Amino acid sequence: MFRLARSVFRYRSLLATLTSRELKARYRGSVLGYVWSLVNPLLLLTVYTFVFGTIFAPRDDVAPYGLFLATGVFPWLWLSVSWTEGAMSLAANAGLIRKAAFPAELLPIVAVMSNLAHFAFALPIIASATWLFSIQGHDVGGWTLALVPVIALLQLPLVAGLALGTAALNAHFKDVKDILSNLLTLLFFMTPILYTLRVLEEHRTIHWIVAHNPLTPFTRAYQEAIFYGRIPALGQWIEMSIVSLAAWTLGAWIFDRLSDTLVEAV
Repeated sequence: MFRLARSVFRYRSLLATLTSRELKARYRGSVLGYVWSLVNPLLLLTVYTFVFGTIFAPRDDVAPYGLFLATGVFPWLWLSVSWTEGAMSLAANAGLIRKAAFPAELLPIVAVMSNLAHFAFALPIIASATWLFSIQGHDVGGWTLALVPVIALLQLPLVAGLALGTAALNAHFKDVKDILSNLLTLLFFMTPILYTLRVLEEHRTIHWIVAHNPLTPFTRAYQEAIFYGRIPALGQWIEMSIVSLAAWTLGAWIFDRLSDTLVEAV
């Protein structure tokens, strides 16, 4: 755990360079460039808002529903895309890994940091939407928006740990990519992004499962800070810290255990 953390810190300049290269390469030759990092999530938000906000009308305590949805969807996209790209990063960069001096652990972290940048691009949009809804009379947002970077910082070891561990596993077992795809679909609907925990109170078993989903405290913290304009409870901060530390520890341990055979595996 500590070896990988020290390695990432030691090569932080290289990590920044690789992250910048990844961001530039992703949109090279594109007319809209970085705008695509907002267009795709906003299109997804529009569809979900129409389906779950109009066809399946939500409760009054999540109005405006589009903003409520945005507080969960954007952090989820950071996690899910980072996890998926991180899992594939070693196999996609086999040539770099075969260079003895190259720190392979940076590759999954590059995926995490580049998608964190996309999440950061979305924050001004969310803040502007919160301000517009607030002047229209909705009791949303406030100074607690300033807590979003703190929550993201707590979530960073979680995302990085998942990307690291899955990247090493995927290099050795090619079924991991398909398992991850199905797992992410299940996790999306088992995380209170489209709904609140209150709607599950009559379904005790499902409520318990969703409440104890490791991703739930992060989603609820974003909702508290952005949508409800409240400081997340102390218990949520503790829970997020424990989950993040556990995910990083497990991911780093898996990567360390499999690191000696990565070159042969890819």
